[in-house]
Amino acid sequence: MSLTTQQLRNIVVTERISSIFSLVGAAFVILTFVLNDKFRKPINRLVFYATFGNILTNVATLVSTSGIEAGTNSPLCQFQAFLLQWFMPADALWTFAMACNVWLSFFRAYDTSALRRLEWKYIVACYGVPFIPGFVYIFVNTQERRKVYGAAVLWCWVSLRWDFLRVATFYGPVWVVILATIGIYIRVGSIIFKWRRQLLSMEKERTLSGTNEYPAIGILKTSEIIVTRTETVVSGEEPDFGNDLHSKASFSRTIQPTRPITMVRMSRPSGGIDPNKAAVKYCKCAMLFFLALIVTWVPSTVNRIYTIIRPDEVVYGLHLAAALVLPLQGFWNALIYLATSTFAMRGLWQDILDVCRSSSPRQMAIQVRRQGVSIHSSELEDRSRKFSSGQTPYDADRASSQSELVGQAK
Repeated sequence: MSLTTQQLRNIVVTERISSIFSLVGAAFVILTFVLNDKFRKPINRLVFYATFGNILTNVATLVSTSGIEAGTNSPLCQFQAFLLQWFMPADALWTFAMACNVWLSFFRAYDTSALRRLEWKYIVACYGVPFIPGFVYIFVNTQERRKVYGAAVLWCWVSLRWDFLRVATFYGPVWVVILATIGIYIRVGSIIFKWRRQLLSMEKERTLSGTNEYPAIGILKTSEIIVTRTETVVSGEEPDFGNDLHSKASFSRTIQPTRPITMVRMSRPSGGIDPNKAAVKYCKCAMLFFLALIVTWVPSTVNRIYTIIRPDEVVYGLHLAAALVLPLQGFWNALIYLATSTFAMRGLWQDILDVCRSSSPRQMAIQVRRQGVSIHSSELEDRSRKFSSGQTPYDADRASSQSELVGQAK
């Protein structure tokens, strides 16, 4: 059972529309990252590096079924398959690298310089590992199965004869990486919410004081809780995760020996971090990562599993879903980039509004009017100064004209 001409046309249109959305997101990431240093946080730097892989993936998805139509042995088909095998799984690896940054910031207290020293390793791993099978497959050709790269309904990729390689070197590793990524965010999330409960509890106790029935004499108890953070938050900026610095929250409970009163002193994390905002921010970012991974990979994985079980059947709905979500990797990365850059986005939007206001016709007219009044006022002041020195306005104008003529003669 094969797809009809109309169904194939729908798949092609879907692939290309999704690819355009992804390219727009990639362009936004690159432009804002290059032009505005407020966007250059460690987690955004990784999104920036991943964006180039997204662009090359979209080059392949824009080709769509044209590679198959050109012939499975054609350079176009082989090149399209190579790009997909290389760069599409690399996106999942970059997502894992972002999770590693969060882990290292929270549990190993890595700062900006330490995280940046890892970037070249991330680049080698995320682009180097999938390059190996992608490149090798170009040269594999047997009499029984022929070339590895061939027709795969949606585009040129690993052909059905080599279907086991799709699981062994593509979907299998991708899902291992996805599960590891989700595991990291679950672990970090548990720490975040534990930290939030402790902060709120100590905040509540700070406002209360109770009396002990038996005065405690000479007892001193000090407990310290270290919360690894990712940046020192500037006033007005929301906390971000996977960033560069860690902060330390110290809580002390002191029982005074002279008074039967328990006093609680609490020093909040540097920058006045609100635990509620921190928890909400983490939930938003973690859920966005989770949603991007699930939406991108579940439909295509279900489609491939169904293809393995029933290789002679082609389900239009599953292929259409895969054609919709797989090219959107750059779009999802742009959303993650925005979610971790809300403060920078507000600043950028304010700058755009200021430029628009200053360049509006009404504002320009006001500026011209003010400039004209200023020039006219300076001329009047000059004339008044000359008149007060005994020179009439007529003499001043004549002297000015003569000086201009002398200047032209020279």
